[in-house]
Amino acid sequence: VPMEAPIEADGKSSEPPGNGSLPKIAEKSQDSGGNPGTELPPLHQGKEVILVDDNDSGQEDGGGAKVDENAPRTGLRFKTYDDALKYYKQYAADSGFSAVTLKSSYLKSGVCRRLVLGCSRSGRGRANACYLSRETAKINCPARISLKLRQDRWLHIDDAKLDHNHPLNQSSDSPMSCYKKLTDAKSVENGSRLKGRRNVPIADKEQGNFTEIGRLKFGEGDDEQIQKFFGSMQNKNPNFFYLVDLDKQGRLRNLFWSDARSQAAHEYFGHDVVYFDTSYLTEKYDLPLVFFTGMNNHGQPVLFGTGLLSDLSAESYTWLFRAFLACMKGCYPDAIITEHYNAILDAVREVFSQVKHRLCLYRIMRDVAENLKAHAEFKTIKRALKKVTYGSLKPPEFEADWKKVIEEHGLAGNECLSSLHEHRQLWAPAYLKDKFWAGMSVSQRGESVASYYDGFVYPKTSLKQFFSKYEMILENKYKKELQADEESSHRTPLTVTKFYMEEQLAKAYTINMFRKFQEELKATMYCDGMPSKVDGPFVTFEVKECSYMEDGKETESRTYEVYFCKEGLIVECECGFFQFTGILCRHALSVFKLHDMFEIPSRYVLDRWKRDYKKLHALAHYPNEMLLGDTVERHDYLSTQCRQVLNLGFISESRYLVALKLLREAERALLDDGQPARDRQPRLLSFEADAPENGQGLFSSQFPEGEKNSLSTNAKHPGQPAKKVAETNPDAVLRSNKEQ
Repeated sequence: VPMEAPIEADGKSSEPPGNGSLPKIAEKSQDSGGNPGTELPPLHQGKEVILVDDNDSGQEDGGGAKVDENAPRTGLRFKTYDDALKYYKQYAADSGFSAVTLKSSYLKSGVCRRLVLGCSRSGRGRANACYLSRETAKINCPARISLKLRQDRWLHIDDAKLDHNHPLNQSSDSPMSCYKKLTDAKSVENGSRLKGRRNVPIADKEQGNFTEIGRLKFGEGDDEQIQKFFGSMQNKNPNFFYLVDLDKQGRLRNLFWSDARSQAAHEYFGHDVVYFDTSYLTEKYDLPLVFFTGMNNHGQPVLFGTGLLSDLSAESYTWLFRAFLACMKGCYPDAIITEHYNAILDAVREVFSQVKHRLCLYRIMRDVAENLKAHAEFKTIKRALKKVTYGSLKPPEFEADWKKVIEEHGLAGNECLSSLHEHRQLWAPAYLKDKFWAGMSVSQRGESVASYYDGFVYPKTSLKQFFSKYEMILENKYKKELQADEESSHRTPLTVTKFYMEEQLAKAYTINMFRKFQEELKATMYCDGMPSKVDGPFVTFEVKECSYMEDGKETESRTYEVYFCKEGLIVECECGFFQFTGILCRHALSVFKLHDMFEIPSRYVLDRWKRDYKKLHALAHYPNEMLLGDTVERHDYLSTQCRQVLNLGFISESRYLVALKLLREAERALLDDGQPARDRQPRLLSFEADAPENGQGLFSSQFPEGEKNSLSTNAKHPGQPAKKVAETNPDAVLRSNKEQ
């Protein structure tokens, strides 16, 4: 991806080197004496950093004490938050202390606007009694640097304090624990591909076991298995797609692939919401697996594509996102859900800049609990944060309740919660009710998100093991989807009321999605609404949902506002359930019942959840074309029919010969493109001496006793007179059947 060239002090753009690498020389603004720019010290090599003395007085140094060229000072500027953090951490490692982020704030766009980095021993220990039992390392060390975003969109150092109030560790034999991830930090290539930092400043999760940053770890036989897998998939399916990312030495760095079924699933279900799952990129798993999923019309997860990453840098995520778009022919989703990594946020802003982005709320709440579990009031805080997150219906309500929790529990200095609040528009449900999320977001307490490969990938699963069972995993998922299709096509679920709206959706929706609607309809018995405000054709209802027992717990009573226009058949509830799931909530249904409206308006019956959604989608988007999904469905149907013939054909020798003859004749008929269809029929149905006299029951799964082993002996051959069939001994038939 082309990089932006740094802007020098004189305003001219610095041209990149001929080999395309990042500029390694930063110019210093010339003073009044016309001193030329100096070469950047080794510490800054390969970084997007420029030495600009904003406070240059034009006087040269009078020969005082020697200044460390690598030390931070006013005038340095950095392109991104990560560049500044890498620079200061490396300076700290060379100087002998640990560096941490003391403060940070961001714009709504996610760009860092204010940053304070300092010594890990800055500040004082917590005054809470539970922390006084152990000695603290914090001694209020003043060493720190402050950076501010200026109009050129770069972070400038506007204050630098280098003095410490404690001795520094200059030994290089045992690096401090905070630099475990800075392996070979002097290397430009490795330094630029360090793992992405989470927005939530909790303890960083170690990335997978990589032998070297920027390279995939291969165990014994892994490379052969990958080559075998891709060769096999391409032979089986010409539409199989994959891309590889190689480093300068030609070593495999990142990998992405998608089979035909996954591409077909994306044609149907990938236009609205895509979930990018990185849950396996932790130290717990050996497999650096990432994948794109969506939600089908049964509410089941479907796979769009899978990848392997060598690291968690923004560059790797950007490459993967572009590979995904290339596979899907440049089709952008309406929205994307990711985890809370800064590197992912940077990649999303670059590749999916026009796509609605949200962070996975389930992962955020889980990691916040992990961050706060050492707090003395952990359970109380956790319960309060969940109530604020899931119970706040509007942004002002969220802001007030969040501030109250922070103040009551003294959490103003918690970096995790501060960073969360900075990015609240990306995860808090109160800010995300303007977009359809296809039920792929957690909007209610108690809900969880399951990964597509759960139950198949374990902490010690190797690349070889994963690729060897990849097709089996997908076949298992496709089988469940096929079963759901068959069930919804041939069975109408039972209704629990006499309302027409229930019968209406029972016939239209898939069974799984109808049951979700049915739960909301049954819950209207707990709701009581009445009009509170009239504004022309719009009426505001206050619907009170009383408390009731659910899963052994009592729910909280709450009042919701529902806006209704009978003339335009418009209803909207502030709970946002319809926006999140595409199913009308119990509060809106209660208003319909108050107005004796027992038919759901068509705008609230989404094609997305209908049992014939694939056909409707194809007719709407590709009226004159055959979708890849149609081709895959034909393949699946023919495969099912062939398996049925196979199961019937091996029962006996005669039936085996009949099945073999049928398959050979069918193959000849299909290959003979020039022969009219009317001439193929007799050939396809003509049998020779091997065929039984009566083909009745040939494709039936049940056969009369005694026929299984007697078909070949009792068959009437052409030109032979009819003969009396000898009576068979029942005991002999039973014994023969047991042997068979």
